[in-house]
Amino acid sequence: MEKKYVVGVDCGTTSSKTVIFDFKGNQIGAGQVLNPLTYPSAGRVECDGPAMIETLYETTRLAIQNAGIDPQEIASISCCMFRCTAMTRDKDGGFTYPIIIWQDLRGVEMIPEMEDMLQKAGISKEEFYDICGMPLAGTYPLSKILWVKKHYPEAYENATRIHTMMGLMNKAYGADDYYDDLIDSPWLQLNGEDFEYNDKLINAFGIDKEKLAPYRKTGEIIGEVTPEVAYKTGLAVGTPIVMGGGDQQIACLGVGCTKEGIGYACGGTAGITAGKSYKMLRDPERKCYVLGTPDGSYVMEGQSNSAASAFKWFKDVIGHGESMAAQHAHLNVYDVLTSAATYSKPGSNGVFFLPYMQGANVPNYDLNARGTYIGMTLATTREDVIRATMEGITFDLKDMLDAMLEANVPEFDTVRITGGIAVSDVWNQMQADIYGWNVETVAVSEATALGCALCAAVGAGIYSSYQEAVDNMVQVTKRYIPNSKNHEIYKDAYKVWKQIFQDLHQNANAAIAAFQDKYRDF
Repeated sequence: MEKKYVVGVDCGTTSSKTVIFDFKGNQIGAGQVLNPLTYPSAGRVECDGPAMIETLYETTRLAIQNAGIDPQEIASISCCMFRCTAMTRDKDGGFTYPIIIWQDLRGVEMIPEMEDMLQKAGISKEEFYDICGMPLAGTYPLSKILWVKKHYPEAYENATRIHTMMGLMNKAYGADDYYDDLIDSPWLQLNGEDFEYNDKLINAFGIDKEKLAPYRKTGEIIGEVTPEVAYKTGLAVGTPIVMGGGDQQIACLGVGCTKEGIGYACGGTAGITAGKSYKMLRDPERKCYVLGTPDGSYVMEGQSNSAASAFKWFKDVIGHGESMAAQHAHLNVYDVLTSAATYSKPGSNGVFFLPYMQGANVPNYDLNARGTYIGMTLATTREDVIRATMEGITFDLKDMLDAMLEANVPEFDTVRITGGIAVSDVWNQMQADIYGWNVETVAVSEATALGCALCAAVGAGIYSSYQEAVDNMVQVTKRYIPNSKNHEIYKDAYKVWKQIFQDLHQNANAAIAAFQDKYRDF
């Protein structure tokens, strides 16, 4: 039967989705299901492994049903996942400990011990960064695994495979091992010309190398759908499984960032920024991190731990009035909120929001940071607070974009955007005004899933290169030009926003975090 479609399975933080595309990048059908996340205590985020696998299967069943296609017409399937997540599996595939999600902060506890391990091995923190392109951080898989090893040694000892969410997805769909992505696992590898595990680091941290999942290259066929998986998903037996990658490298691909000169900003659950280079990248300040890309280039990234998730928190906790109004009028609550922001003005009348609901990551690295509103007076309106929330999230993205440019990422004058915040015209124009660069959106809102589908198309031989796949499957839909007057206001507001963070960073954040830690359950 003639092949007409490719499939991208996108495991996001809040939900997972399967999206079916034709070879021109048109979305044919999709299925989406919330992930089985739990929040045991402040700063802790876990996921039930078996339930996660069933969630993925359900998204694929729904996508095929909604598309109304013959599964035999699917040429290939590829997966992408949220990164910096670690899990341990026993010889029977069971989970020896709940999946620790990237947002989880318990790894922060391990940083002093990790520094000591490096020192004993004769490795400085600077050398660690130079080896793997990553600064030490509590969000990365390594710190999570070391935490499990320390507090639940039996879970570590009983594990025969340690892998990321990518390994879970590949194995679940039919690969013969828990294959991780060669260019994406930021923990014990050399992110450079050689992306293999680094023995020097493995030995320094006392990790058993034989437990680590094998790597495979993005675009490589790593297996095929088994009869059991076909029964659970609706896919055809024998459908090729193509190695995908980390969500943000894949999303860059999905919005067409295959050339230098185009920046990337994702306002999803997390905030991600990226800039591309065909030369080896390293940040002289060792703040931004470096990963590979499917086409063999390098990408420097910034990451915040909350972006759209901070706005969702606002909606859930504070935005009850807007939620009720939206429900009554049969409108999307986020459209109601972002429209309300237009009744304030750039700078939100001096109200500022720090979106650090899960700590500050790149470039500030203060996991004690907390979400903060400041500047409110008796004259402050609800609309000011809504707009300040949107601006604060965008300031955080700009902070990361600026840090990448300071770290010698090639200059760009256009930023391709995606994520939940990119569906709002109001917010997209705000981004252009704050950044001072043109902002572009693409036709498909599910850029990460589309990037996955691009990998599937290249892996199946439909296109000979990622550039050819992008040229055929990615279409720019709208451009937002910065308003010069608003940009000038925002330059001043941005300076104040940064000053607020610095003052809290120096004096208050640690005290607040210590109080929260003191009065929470372990």
